[in-house]
Amino acid sequence: MTEKKKKTSLDKFVIHTIDKCKFKPENKQYLFLRFYLLFFAALLISLNWYISDRKDNYSVGYPSKKTYFALITSRYEDKMATLELRQRAANRIVDVMVRDEEETKQLAERLSYIESGKYEIVLNRELTKLLLKIPKDTKEKIIRAVIQIGNKITDKTHTREQQAKLIWKQLNLTELKQSEKNVAFQILDVVMSPTLHSDFEMTARLREDISHQIPAVIREIRPGSVLVQKGQLITVELAKLLRSQGYPDAKYPWKNLLFILFVIFAWSFWPVWIESGLKEKLSEKEWLYVSIVLSLVWALELIFARMGSYSMAVLGMTGWLCLTIPLSLSYHIIFGGGIISVMIAYGLSPGIITIGFILASFSAGIGRVLFLDPPNHRMTIWKNLFFLGICLGTLSILIHWGLSLSITKKLVVSSLVFSAVWGAVVVALLPLWENLFDVISPLRLLELSHPSQPLMKRLQIEAPGTYHHTLMVGTLAEAAADELKMNGLLVKAGAYYHDIGKLKNPMYFVENQKKGENVHDNLSPSLSELVIISHVKDGLEIADENKLPKVLRRFISEHHGTTLQKYFYEKAQALEDNVTEEQFRYPGPKPQTRETALVMLADSVEAAVKGSNKPLTTLRDLTLLVDAVVDSKIKDKQLENVDFTFKDISRIKASFIEILMSGYHTREVRDIKDVIKEKQLKTSIEKENV
Repeated sequence: MTEKKKKTSLDKFVIHTIDKCKFKPENKQYLFLRFYLLFFAALLISLNWYISDRKDNYSVGYPSKKTYFALITSRYEDKMATLELRQRAANRIVDVMVRDEEETKQLAERLSYIESGKYEIVLNRELTKLLLKIPKDTKEKIIRAVIQIGNKITDKTHTREQQAKLIWKQLNLTELKQSEKNVAFQILDVVMSPTLHSDFEMTARLREDISHQIPAVIREIRPGSVLVQKGQLITVELAKLLRSQGYPDAKYPWKNLLFILFVIFAWSFWPVWIESGLKEKLSEKEWLYVSIVLSLVWALELIFARMGSYSMAVLGMTGWLCLTIPLSLSYHIIFGGGIISVMIAYGLSPGIITIGFILASFSAGIGRVLFLDPPNHRMTIWKNLFFLGICLGTLSILIHWGLSLSITKKLVVSSLVFSAVWGAVVVALLPLWENLFDVISPLRLLELSHPSQPLMKRLQIEAPGTYHHTLMVGTLAEAAADELKMNGLLVKAGAYYHDIGKLKNPMYFVENQKKGENVHDNLSPSLSELVIISHVKDGLEIADENKLPKVLRRFISEHHGTTLQKYFYEKAQALEDNVTEEQFRYPGPKPQTRETALVMLADSVEAAVKGSNKPLTTLRDLTLLVDAVVDSKIKDKQLENVDFTFKDISRIKASFIEILMSGYHTREVRDIKDVIKEKQLKTSIEKENV
């Protein structure tokens, strides 16, 4: 049974995985993202090789075109120095001498022949004739000395040079005349063959053993030290050393290319997976925007790397992405994209990748914190990015110091300059990204929320009641958003534009009607319902005409959800037959985000307060009304797609009540005559007391 369950689970997993890998039309933006980034990275690497690396980098067997410095600490074997030391040690072994035991036996035999007078067997003809010519007494004396010396040095191990010295030493101890010593030496020199001989095989073996006992010469390279001087011949060993430091050679970097492309492909699934968990998915235009930003950062990083500088382009990526897409997604894109930019620009040295990892993770993390609260001013954005740039520059200097890399004036100055410049560049290019890719930043939200915007001015003139209604809804929603740590700017802008559809028929909405006049009194409930509900569709059409951002259009379509037009539904029930609730419900969709849901609640509460038949002057009255409105939305399942907790709902209600109390309190002003009389009485009393 257990095995069967395991098999079933495995089958489900396989099927699910295969299904995930299948192409789906709705996932085409992800495929575009991957192919575009892979293509652009390959293009950058190829162009960099063609324009720069193939001309400037090293080749084995050719002089170096520049001086190379160590980037990271490493250890390597100096093979030339090791070989030299081992040769010196081997050369100290001149020869290995071995004793010839057979020669020792033959020596004794030759001495016996000399002693017995058989000179011709041992000596050559000339020496034999010389002995025969010498007087007998002299000859015997010489032979006796030869036998004594020969027997004495027979067991000595020696070479020929040592033997000659030893013979003369012994001869000088005898009483022979010099001429007799000469004869004796000649005889001994013939008779006495050296007992030591050179063993060439053993000599070679010993030299090899001695050389292997010499340890390899290990050299340590510190960051900043010179690896290769300009003009120095590049050997195989030097090329290997340069590659270990991350320096590419003049060959096309196939290995680097394939590795970087693999990293990009694998990493591209990460942000897509993160995005799948978001309520609001990025559109095709927004994914294209992300791709363009990544491409720009990679290209700039590579260009500045060729110029010998660090561009800090990750600052630009951090600013643009944190301001325009969800922070939870921007963090992962900045982190991965920053590491890849360093790999493309500086190579695949482990030290370089480590530095890129540190800087990218730091920028992504700090950037997320700095932009957690949407900035409401251009100077705030610049200050945040400048601060982040200073932090990155300081971190880079600390890394250089920790790795014993040279800390140049250029590094310090460039950190300050780019920290200031990138903030300005981010702010300057934000409108371009917004117009091209339909992304929205806090600055854009502020601009859209300004009363001078065309649609806002139209509301003021053509639908003043609706305009004041949207202002109040914006106030309520923004206060609640701030209480819940939500994007207050987005909520306020959404509230300001949620009812722009009423511009087509402003007099059909009660807030724009004159007192005592209601056009719906002369219309059927069905027709009234049609006009009222159509303001959602009309609002979307106006939004398209005015090119409002996609995120604001959600507020227009979702602020009523599928709510029932209760007034006209009940009127229709009383006057007409066969009516259903579905006929009098808004088309929806229901709110899909916390922001649109909050505007729905604020809109309903504000409308209920304005439409109340009795004055709401006490806290209890407002509390009961707000509770009733919010609870009705919950009961109607309008918030079922939003993750509001009970605590969130309570805080929203409290925020609404606080704002409404400040706006609807009674103003009691005393009569001016009573104030004057009271003042005069007080003055007269003071005079009497004096």
